Amino acid sequence: MRITDLQYYLALATYRNFSQVSEKFEISQPTVSLAMQRLEKELGAKLILRQAAHKNVTLTHAGEVLRQHATLIVEQYQVAQTEIKRDSEESLLIGLPPIIQVAYFPAIATVLSDDSLAHLKTVEVGAQEAIDQLKNGELDASFVGYLDDIDQSEFNLIAFDEQPFAILAADDYPLVQTGSVSFEDIQDERFILLKGNFVHTQAFDQLARAAHFHANVLFNSSEPYGILSLIRQNRGIGFMVHHPALTFPGVTALPITDDDQPMFKVGFAYRKDIVLTDAQQQIFDELLAATKIGRPDHRTPPLEE
Repeated sequence: MRITDLQYYLALATYRNFSQVSEKFEISQPTVSLAMQRLEKELGAKLILRQAAHKNVTLTHAGEVLRQHATLIVEQYQVAQTEIKRDSEESLLIGLPPIIQVAYFPAIATVLSDDSLAHLKTVEVGAQEAIDQLKNGELDASFVGYLDDIDQSEFNLIAFDEQPFAILAADDYPLVQTGSVSFEDIQDERFILLKGNFVHTQAFDQLARAAHFHANVLFNSSEPYGILSLIRQNRGIGFMVHHPALTFPGVTALPITDDDQPMFKVGFAYRKDIVLTDAQQQIFDELLAATKIGRPDHRTPPLEE
């Protein structure tokens, strides 16, 4: 069975039209027809019913069965292609969200060997993007920040820390005198927030919706240092996970008093069927051991000016 035949078949199952499939792959319509004939002969079943001068098709029951399995076969083949292309690199490619990079990774890196650190490549991703890239083989593993439990049918997830969120304000900001805040208290404030499809955005939106207000956002950034610096200048207040490594001179973290608060959960995710070279396995094993560093009894030094 040819993988290209399955790719043509899946396209035909989507478009239901021979000419569109031939245009997509830049091949002739007879080539598509021959591929369908080979599949039907190999499987011993009618897969498609031709209509309107053999241009449009419908799938038989056997054809629907094949579509489900062919989707998985082609996906796994593409993952294998991606991994094999990177096989010679001897590097491990992991997802690393910006907050985890600042708050957790410095401590994790202390237990990685120089060789592993030199062959570790990181990509800035959000949790959902990381999961998607793990599925298609673009990432070998990923640190993830998340609010709700992640479906682990295809992944192993090692959860290693959980922290509350806090409102951040300059030490001399009037709000700091209250000691703690609810989202109802701060609906008229200006905010400086992390941008992008990251877990902080989800958590902030969840609390804002519950308090029935639309936030006045002065500035967004993916750089935690920049946000903390602007907060210290009294340009606005912020929202960030309350972690010792994210303390900053001149900035106070205020506990949030709202009910049913989301928690910032941190984990290390990897596919259950991951296949690594010996060099990649060494880095991977060190990362697995290093996740213990992220637990609450191990702390990264705070940010400095």
